[in-house]
Amino acid sequence: MDTEQPRKRILLVDDTKDILLVVSRRLESWGYETLTAETGEEGLRLAMEQLPDLILLDIMMPKMKGRDVCIRLKADPRTARIPIIFLSALSLADHIKAGLDLGADDYIVKPFEPAELKERIAVCFARHRPASPS
Repeated sequence: MDTEQPRKRILLVDDTKDILLVVSRRLESWGYETLTAETGEEGLRLAMEQLPDLILLDIMMPKMKGRDVCIRLKADPRTARIPIIFLSALSLADHIKAGLDLGADDYIVKPFEPAELKERIAVCFARHRPASPS
């Protein structure tokens, strides 16, 4: 079968360099193409330019918070349909609900297990798979 699917591109936005490095390496080992950004502003710009298939977004970042990035992306017709998974140390139910209320598709509390991240990404992609023509 030579109908190889293009690799899905995931944008990872986090102000912690170690997380960017470890998570992007893990994503690439799972077959994803990765883009990384250390600031909300850079993440927003990359999302608009590259239109990734999924965004993993930290909430607590200096200047532009992940919440603000999510609001801007969901308000723009070009990026509104890109699934967003928040990755955050904020673990209270109110934080999770607030993140999902902004339009995020999922919310993963740091620290997380790689297997959980892999599964949540797969579920997110399955939910957003384009309907096949009948």
